Amino acid sequence: MDMESDYTIDDAIAVISKAIERKRGEIASLEQRKRRMKKEESISEIQGLIDYLEADVTAYLTVLADMTEDDSILEGIDLENDSIVECPAKYDKYISGLSADDLENELEADEIRAEYCDQIIDMMCYDIGQAALDSKKMIKFMLEDPYALTAIGEIIFYDDYLYDSFKAMCEDSEPKKKKKKKKD
Repeated sequence: MDMESDYTIDDAIAVISKAIERKRGEIASLEQRKRRMKKEESISEIQGLIDYLEADVTAYLTVLADMTEDDSILEGIDLENDSIVECPAKYDKYISGLSADDLENELEADEIRAEYCDQIIDMMCYDIGQAALDSKKMIKFMLEDPYALTAIGEIIFYDDYLYDSFKAMCEDSEPKKKKKKKKD
């Protein structure tokens, strides 16, 4: 996969792998701190941060498995869990407590993950669009959907090449209609 930024795929894998290992260490450290706590509120706050970091690790592992095409990385991970983990109140304190190197790694890994996920979505949308335009049945459905027609029209309108091609196509088909009318 081609990364849009200055990262090679190997650089991206290294940054994400480092972030995963760092977060796993932080989770272990937080688990130890949690065991020493007595107040339920403190335990709950730490657990919220642990849950958030674990969700983050899962997201990074998913991207890493896709980048390396190694699904074994995902063994033992519950990917069916659709629950949303809210960003805990302690997250800002967590981020501000990172060392300069760890903060740089955090920001780089987050940027790489976001770019990679955007690229995956773009590829999926491309494949869906191509399949939809290859299907007469799907074109019929789109012609019946005002939102789809507006979205397609907007894409054509704001793309100079597509708009010029559309105008040329309309101009080419216009004389044929006039000639047919004259014959009738």
